[in-house]
Amino acid sequence: MPITTVFASVLQVLARRRWAAEPWFDGADAHPPMGRRYVYRNGALLRRGRVVECLRPVLLTLYESLIDPPCRVRLRLRWRLEPLDTATSVLLDARYELNGPAYLNRRHWREQIHGHCGRLLMAVQVRLVDAQLGQGVAADSGQKIGSSTMTVTNTTAVNGKPSFK
Repeated sequence: MPITTVFASVLQVLARRRWAAEPWFDGADAHPPMGRRYVYRNGALLRRGRVVECLRPVLLTLYESLIDPPCRVRLRLRWRLEPLDTATSVLLDARYELNGPAYLNRRHWREQIHGHCGRLLMAVQVRLVDAQLGQGVAADSGQKIGSSTMTVTNTTAVNGKPSFK
């Protein structure tokens, strides 16, 4: 897929639970302006964030605070797209900081962030496969066959702070 199509898919996946309801976001071709803030609540978890960088179509950086009292997690999501000969590589670098109460439950937060990043990457992949096949609905089995044009790599740093690419 062309890098612009992949970038649009990344924006649509991120917009769903971040800024889709914001008045400044106007649909499929829109992109978030730098410095824009957003708020989203999912149950007890409040996600507050801002768009730090948006260099179309290669880079998008978000700073977010996940607040689930008394825990607070500062999260940086950096999406980078790199064109290859026959495909586009999507890299997601996720770094986070935990406050005192969240640090006591660090395994939970690590699993939550790791799962969230994996779901984001899979959602982008599914959106691209759907666009390539011209479908809007998943197969009857509820599963999608992965695209060979996208690679998901999970790495963990030695210091205990995981980074996902």
